[in-house]
Amino acid sequence: MISTPPFARGRRLALFTSAGIAALAVSTPAFAQDADDTIVDEQAAAAPEADNAIVVTGSRIRRPNRDTLEPSIVVNADQIEERGLTNVGEVLNEQPAFGPPASSAVGGQSGSFGSGQSFINFFGLGSQRTLTLVNSRRYVSSNTASIFGPVAAGSQVDLNTIPTLMVDRLETIAVGGAPIYGADAIAGTVNIILKDRFEGVRFDAQMGIAEEGDAQEYRLGAMVGTSFADGRGNVVAAVEYNNTEGLLYTDRERTAQGLFYAAPNDPNSPFDNVVISDRRIPILSEFGAPTTADIVPGFGFDITDGSGNTLVFDANGNLTPLDFGERYGVVNSAGGNGFSLLPVSNLLSPVERYLGALTATYDVTDSITAFLEGQYANSKGTELRSQPVYNTWLFDDAGTPDGNLIVPLSNPFLSDEARATIGAQLPAGQDFFYLGRANTDLIAGEGSSEVEVYRVVAGLRGDFYLGSRNLNWEVSGLYGRSRTEGRSRELVQQNFENALAGCPAGADSSPIATISDICAPFNPFGNQNTQAVADYVTTIANPTATNEQYDFIATIGGDLFNIWSGPVGFSIGYEHRDESADFDPGAFFFGQPDPADPDAPRTQFGRSIPIDPVSGSYNTDEVFGELQIPLVSPTMDVPFVNLLEAKGAIRYVDNSLTGGDITWTAGGRWKPVEDFAIRGNFTRSIRAPAITELFNPNSAIFTTADDPCDARFINAGPNPAQRAANCAADGLPANFTSNIVDFTTRGSLSGNTELENETADSWTIGAVFTPTFAPGLTLSVDWVDIALEGAIQSVDAEGTLEACYDANDFPNSACDRIDRDGAGQVEFIRTGYLNVASYDYQGVIADLRWTEATPFLGADSRISLRGSYQYIDKLEQQVGTGDLSTFRGSPGYSKHQATVGVTYENNGFGAFTQIQYIGENVVDPDAAPTSYQLFERDEIVYMDAGISFRTENDFTFRFIVENLFDRSAPYPAPTGGGLTTYFDGIMGRYFKVAATFGF
Repeated sequence: MISTPPFARGRRLALFTSAGIAALAVSTPAFAQDADDTIVDEQAAAAPEADNAIVVTGSRIRRPNRDTLEPSIVVNADQIEERGLTNVGEVLNEQPAFGPPASSAVGGQSGSFGSGQSFINFFGLGSQRTLTLVNSRRYVSSNTASIFGPVAAGSQVDLNTIPTLMVDRLETIAVGGAPIYGADAIAGTVNIILKDRFEGVRFDAQMGIAEEGDAQEYRLGAMVGTSFADGRGNVVAAVEYNNTEGLLYTDRERTAQGLFYAAPNDPNSPFDNVVISDRRIPILSEFGAPTTADIVPGFGFDITDGSGNTLVFDANGNLTPLDFGERYGVVNSAGGNGFSLLPVSNLLSPVERYLGALTATYDVTDSITAFLEGQYANSKGTELRSQPVYNTWLFDDAGTPDGNLIVPLSNPFLSDEARATIGAQLPAGQDFFYLGRANTDLIAGEGSSEVEVYRVVAGLRGDFYLGSRNLNWEVSGLYGRSRTEGRSRELVQQNFENALAGCPAGADSSPIATISDICAPFNPFGNQNTQAVADYVTTIANPTATNEQYDFIATIGGDLFNIWSGPVGFSIGYEHRDESADFDPGAFFFGQPDPADPDAPRTQFGRSIPIDPVSGSYNTDEVFGELQIPLVSPTMDVPFVNLLEAKGAIRYVDNSLTGGDITWTAGGRWKPVEDFAIRGNFTRSIRAPAITELFNPNSAIFTTADDPCDARFINAGPNPAQRAANCAADGLPANFTSNIVDFTTRGSLSGNTELENETADSWTIGAVFTPTFAPGLTLSVDWVDIALEGAIQSVDAEGTLEACYDANDFPNSACDRIDRDGAGQVEFIRTGYLNVASYDYQGVIADLRWTEATPFLGADSRISLRGSYQYIDKLEQQVGTGDLSTFRGSPGYSKHQATVGVTYENNGFGAFTQIQYIGENVVDPDAAPTSYQLFERDEIVYMDAGISFRTENDFTFRFIVENLFDRSAPYPAPTGGGLTTYFDGIMGRYFKVAATFGF
């Protein structure tokens, strides 16, 4: 549902569907996973404060229990350790409401603009609409302020930067958090609670490896804690090292099959798209495809052998027959020896992380406590491969940077045999030929980004009496800084031309410093160039992004006064927050200014369009208040009203850029009997525009899109008849093939300083069952309804095309943003950020927790059962009055999803099993079943299991198997989407061993 970023580095090809569905398998956001309605978690509730009052996520009022008015989730440290999970994002994404993630290490990455980062997404409403906190306070974002970043613009927190060893528990509430914490909590709030009390030393080591013998994962960690000053103070510190190796598409059987949706050859086919295997692009060549005219192979201008076979160069520079395979349209083939994208496609990014955290408290007096928190993280993710730079007629005219190379017949690298073969077929008087090439030998497409985060929190909290009222207060300030440094090898066009020309005079004068300044002639035939050639024609690009955050919060709360049923709880406070972001594309991506006219458009050094820097800042002043009113208490003995309480909260946000706005919530809880509660709330939430959305300059982009007028999509959309009529009115035939589907096309994207806050009206109603006859059992079921209006949308190329051709008022203003040439091909498209989208989510989320002693299975044994479930009743996005997109029932958004786990413990022995159920889904819920062959994806269950042994001297050994039965992803996934959803089935069986020692 979040638009994938436009490509920065020149022309690209759609990877996995001709429709661009999941191009490079960039996954769409996530859903409401298991909204743990009940935070009655035995571990998490084990340490209430001295007055038996605790603070739960979604409220600043201290209370004697963990009951909430909103659907909520708690995952404690034991569960994380049991599963062998090393990333907080992994923990949340196991829950039905949080998958697939907006960004992870799986699939195609953003190279030097952001690789391997972990951004979660609640309810499929976009990762920018999930607020992530650490100890109930904001955490600095690591999202880059660039349209080329890994996810949509916003203040998302990279969960790679949180050390799991320090996590005490994760608390999540669905909606309801905005008045308590401010903007961004439209879908929900994730609160990461760190350990603040620990005595002793703990060492941790873990290793994982796939059954295939690859994708190794390592973790080493240590945590130490001690009390001092006669117990008045405590300090806990942890360090952690994680290293995960990567994979390419060729490393797994399913992705190596090269499955792809292509237009059928059979005009009588019942499907608009059919599945082919071993997808190839024969009109491209990794080693060079010669033609006599400026065209691609297969159009009558090929170099052929005596049998009429088209010839291309092989790796050794010899001409060899091209096997076109079974062709599907102009671009695609099944089989043959044409160019394959699989070896240049990233399946799993390697990620290396160094993490550290510290928490400290000191009781200054009996009623005042000072506290300090600090976090440091260094996380580096790498995209192993991406598409190369191309020279082909598909992207431009011969002689231009992206077009075919014009090669003299006298080129010294051309063998005598090849020269004779080509020369004999050139038109009379022509002493040159054209060469198309995928330049995989010059740059591998590897790009990395290194995120470094510093965060410090300090403050005081305490209690005091005002009359007979015991009040609590807290004052804190935090500073957070995140800096992302990218690195990638990029082609410098002038040096490339120099090397192709054989290093003429002046070749040592480069427009930008390259790795080597010594020119080495470039051999365009085969794969025979030395490293010296690559070093001369490439430079290192180093974009950087910096985010800074200052936050000051002061609160006071307690019992306001007593009424007939007990004390009225309150909390009021003030918050001031400063946010700034800066993106510097670096010298290469910025491009070369015109020395004669600084205001003229910059020229690119390579194949990337010039990328603009982005910077901006804003601040907020916010006041908030909260009331909890007990209307009926259990001691009042009211029939059918064991408990009745109301809660309300309000926050006024004065944003320096968007002005003032109010967010509020109201709800209540009714227990007709002690064992059963009904709860509900209504919330008005807001999200302020991100710096990128506000300040991004009018930037050039390359982009792909599913053109509604393409024959593959003419029968899709909310009203296929209207779409077809509008396309026909624009002069496009019913059998039209649009190039923008398969090849990137130029466009622009601009920010908008006139953007307003997004607003969402949400409500939940549910029931919680906590039977007194089974003290360890809690079951909750909630209905969640979120209606988001005025959502900020980067109306991308596809959205712009759909807004034009799906509209009832064709032609409209959206059509004015599209430039087509005489053949109907999109040659330029203007996109940008607007408050034009709406999102609707409706669904049921349920959570079950049950812990029961089982003396019949061992004197000290117990069994714990946990289960989470989501049913999606509605999930839609609409841009303007048209372009309605349904995501309910698509890959990653199955109507039914569930996760169930069972743990057995007996003295030092433990065992667990967990199953994840993913319901059936379809490629595109808005399309007719005949639009795609193999339209449906079957339901599937993945099972994990593990055992553990703990000795009396605090040594614990764990053995874990993921995807125990080695279940494959439903065929033909990930074609048509679902790479992250079904990644366990693509990875295969995976083993982990872990050891922990403490004293």
